[in-house]
Parts: sequence; C-alpha cells; structure tokens
Amino acid sequence: MKIFLAIIAMLGVGATAFFLTQDQQVEIRLSEEQLLQAVEKKLPFEKTYLVLFDVTLDNPRITLVEGSERVQAGLDVAVKIRLGNNSPLRGSADVSGNVRYVPEEGQFYLVEPDIETLSVEGIPAAYIDKVDEVMTKALGAFFKTRPIYTLKETDTKQAAAKLVLKDVAVQNNELVLTLGL
Repeated sequence: MKIFLAIIAMLGVGATAFFLTQDQQVEIRLSEEQLLQAVEKKLPFEKTYLVLFDVTLDNPRITLVEGSERVQAGLDVAVKIRLGNNSPLRGSADVSGNVRYVPEEGQFYLVEPDIETLSVEGIPAAYIDKVDEVMTKALGAFFKTRPIYTLKETDTKQAAAKLVLKDVAVQNNELVLTLGL
C-alpha cells in the first residue's frame, strides 16, 4: 500500500510540474549584426553555372522587417561570362525569404528566397535571361546550404532552443526565437 501511495504521489508531482511549465517561455534575440556575422563567415560563394557563367557572391547585408517573419538579405554579385569579355560584371542582389529551423543541426536557413532586385551592369542583351536564371540558382543554392545562424552549444538558452523552438518573428530589428520549456 505504501508503494502504491508513493507512486501516486510521484505521478501527482510530475503532472503538476508538467502543467506549471507549459506556459513558460524564453526568448533569444538575434540582432541584424549577429546574423550578418554568421553569413559573412560563409562568403565568398563561388560557383560555375551552365559551363559559361562564373558567379561570385560577397559582402552581405541583412535587414529585419518589423512584424515580419521574413529576412531581407543583400549581396554583391559578380558574373563572369566565359565567352568574350573576361572581366566580371558587377552588381547587387536583394532577396527576402522565410526562416526555416533545422533542430538536429541547431541552424536557421533562409528559404523560399524571392529576388526583390537584381542589378548587374553591362550584361550583353543576349545573356540577360540566362544571367537572371543563373543568379536565381546561385542565390537559392547559397541560402539552401549555408545557415544564416547556428545556435551556440555553449549558451544554455540557445542549447535548450534546439529541442523546443516554438516561434520565429521579427521585432525591434531583432530575430526573436521563442522557446517553450
């Protein structure tokens, strides 16, 4: 009988602890600067597309839009067309995308990037459509394979986030990660 009462008491304590912690939340706030530093570590990005186009992405910019779940990112771009002129054509690209969290990696990625603006000076008319296509592929590949932020294992709040991330939002120029205990 004593064992039965002890088990009931332990179950009651466990259930109470469970329900008390359900509404508690912790926030991790990441500034534009912190995100920028994480992206800078992954650059420059260089890749050849369609055998003819060498693309380089560098010098990132990050903007967080208030009340949004989207992150805006800009990069300097260089496109070298292997036929004819050997000097790269330079410009910039601005994209916006949603944030995807991969808990097993503790990493955040910019996904579904939409190109807001793309400007590359001096593209020959015959290559404009192909350069647009190549830049879309390059930007998608870059953000798909390179996280915009990785949680730090040494930070206890961030280590906890790997298991219980509930929400991602932008508030006061910060990426806000909401965790539930």
